[in-house]
Amino acid sequence: MDQEELDLDYTPSIEEKSWVERNGFAQWAVAIFWVFVALILFQLIGGIVGALLLLPEIMAAMNNGGDIQEIFTSNLDKVFIGNTMGQFLIIGLSSYFIAKLHARKGQVRAFVRLKTSPNVWVITGLTAVLVVVVMPFNGFLGWLNYLAFDQLVQVFPKLHWFIETQESMSQMIKGFISSENAILLAFIHIGIVPAIFEEIMFRGYVLRALEKSGGIIMAILVSGLVFGLYHLQPSNVIPLATLGIIFAYVTYISDSLIPAMVAHLLNNGGQVIYGAMNPEFLDQEMTKELDIPLILVIGSMILTAGLVYVMHKLKNKEVENV
Repeated sequence: MDQEELDLDYTPSIEEKSWVERNGFAQWAVAIFWVFVALILFQLIGGIVGALLLLPEIMAAMNNGGDIQEIFTSNLDKVFIGNTMGQFLIIGLSSYFIAKLHARKGQVRAFVRLKTSPNVWVITGLTAVLVVVVMPFNGFLGWLNYLAFDQLVQVFPKLHWFIETQESMSQMIKGFISSENAILLAFIHIGIVPAIFEEIMFRGYVLRALEKSGGIIMAILVSGLVFGLYHLQPSNVIPLATLGIIFAYVTYISDSLIPAMVAHLLNNGGQVIYGAMNPEFLDQEMTKELDIPLILVIGSMILTAGLVYVMHKLKNKEVENV
């Protein structure tokens, strides 16, 4: 038997238990706490690196009475380098090391599912199809989310701050994608980087920690919701959470991060490429009118359910000692 496989009747000794197990902490509580801390540190590191890269321009603007905000908006390449450093150092690398607190000795890669498995490539191919198939249904969920949050803002006007922040972030991303000769950089920073590092944290570390606390169904649903909330986009939290749930599901089914990484890359990278080739796509805004045919939404739901069922039948049967 491989060292990563688990005898279900085996009870580990105190020495074999993880740091979290030995100290009696709840797996889910440590993971959720880390997500909160990581969000703060990620923003901090990204901001510091971006500011350091732009320090000469910032100093010149301060001396000449210039607009410092304009320095950042006109140098988005350096801003995104800061973002990427935050993703690498905090979301990816630090999350991997935090996972060591939960994993038994020598099992951290198995714990975060940073490995291959017997069915990984079949599931990866089906996941690529699923990402495309689910788009109309997820767009419908996004429309419902927009309507619900719009009503909430009318009741609590101060929540409009979230809309302004989300629009500011959206404009920054649109500006970067539409910049001349920036498509490759945008694909790297918006497509590849989150596909690797966010998957290590959410579908690697968080999913597994929640799974060990309350079972896989709870883990898939809660990790997806946390993923949606993490992006700080209340008017878009439902479609983001839906993607998070899908990414978590294919990770569980394949017992590998590879399908989720590929799906994340296809979703983000695909929007970058399509937006660069079709600038009018970047200018589209959500409205109260549904612009997706209902027949397409229904078809998307049926095909999505069918693919999920097929993947369930292909579930990897191996169990790891993590």
